[in-house]
Amino acid sequence: MSSFKNAAQAQRRTHRERSQPAHRKKFGLLEKHKDYVIRAKDFNKKKTITKQLRTIADEKNPDEYYRAMIKSSLVDGKHKTEKDNSMSADAMKLLKTQDANYLQVKLQAEKQKIAKLQSVLHDTRHEKVNTHTVFVDSDTEVETFDPDDFEPPVKRDEQAPDIHKALCKMKKQQYSLLRLRVQRAESLGQAAAKLKLQRTIAASKGSVKKTVDEETGVATYKWRKTKS
Repeated sequence: MSSFKNAAQAQRRTHRERSQPAHRKKFGLLEKHKDYVIRAKDFNKKKTITKQLRTIADEKNPDEYYRAMIKSSLVDGKHKTEKDNSMSADAMKLLKTQDANYLQVKLQAEKQKIAKLQSVLHDTRHEKVNTHTVFVDSDTEVETFDPDDFEPPVKRDEQAPDIHKALCKMKKQQYSLLRLRVQRAESLGQAAAKLKLQRTIAASKGSVKKTVDEETGVATYKWRKTKS
């Protein structure tokens, strides 16, 4: 049965779509029925929306009022609502406290990661002394052991070139990561110190005098002495 269907399909005529006539080439590709359906649906959808908007505009009450009109304005034919981003002093204080705690947690995490990398890599704190421990089987060998006759293990220069290259690449990546983490820790420390200064100024009862050095641009704050 399947072979009969395949034979019938093989003899079926192949229908080809008609192309744009030569004298209408300037109008582009010939529109097919499926293209017309899409265009008609889009046109009718826009027509319905336009009709609904026209009905709303005709039935609008000129005396209509609601509170959102106070904070909205018409800019370039579009309604823009002004958002009130003002916060109370207590809310700002709470947010700054949470930010300070977050910075301290991140700073401690970065310091731990830096210490872990420094413990693995050498040439970061002090020069590492290379040592090699030799194990023997008996006390007699311990007494007769001569370091000069001992054959050292394979040195780095005697390693395979591909292994040495991979180790150098890995070491370079570790040092780059260490440098980035140190920079990040410094940035977090500066941000935490700045936020702490802002909290101190906001919580101070007396007046604060700010002085900026013209050469370095460093700001100095001085508090007026108050009687206890």
